[in-house]
Amino acid sequence: MRNPDEHEYMRRVVVPLFLLILFFLFPLQVFIIGDGTGIGIQGAVYRYQVTGYGNSLIPVTTEIMYIVNGNYSGKTALSVILWALGSVLLTLTTWFGLVYADGSIPDYHRQVGLGLAGSCVCYLLSCIAQYGIFFHGSAGSSLPVGIGIIVVWLGIFRFFPGIFLNSA
Repeated sequence: MRNPDEHEYMRRVVVPLFLLILFFLFPLQVFIIGDGTGIGIQGAVYRYQVTGYGNSLIPVTTEIMYIVNGNYSGKTALSVILWALGSVLLTLTTWFGLVYADGSIPDYHRQVGLGLAGSCVCYLLSCIAQYGIFFHGSAGSSLPVGIGIIVVWLGIFRFFPGIFLNSA
């Protein structure tokens, strides 16, 4: 039988594992380019799109270089900058979640929640900058489904903390 401290640690490990999955795999938005020119998904550190010109996997670092080189400008550049800022916040939150999963920080869950909320705000502002306030415009359409799932997870995190905090 496990002792309560080990059980608490196992519950705390769920947070960084979720953050790692979110960071590397989970698509945060699904989008349609222009008038159906292409479709794609975008995660925290990648964009995968399918167009008539071929399929592309574009890391966020490449998109930042597109801004530096002048390939992106205007609302597209602003959108990429906001998305990169959200990814930086998510990176810092993930590192924090991994390093302090042992319980050495008393407000661990609050800090992780604030980091996730900040990254969600940046991601949503990025979608709004590119597609408009209703996630639909001349640039295409966006469905920020992954961002919504993070917000739901944050709500569970906030209003049902016993799922993560109580020891059996």
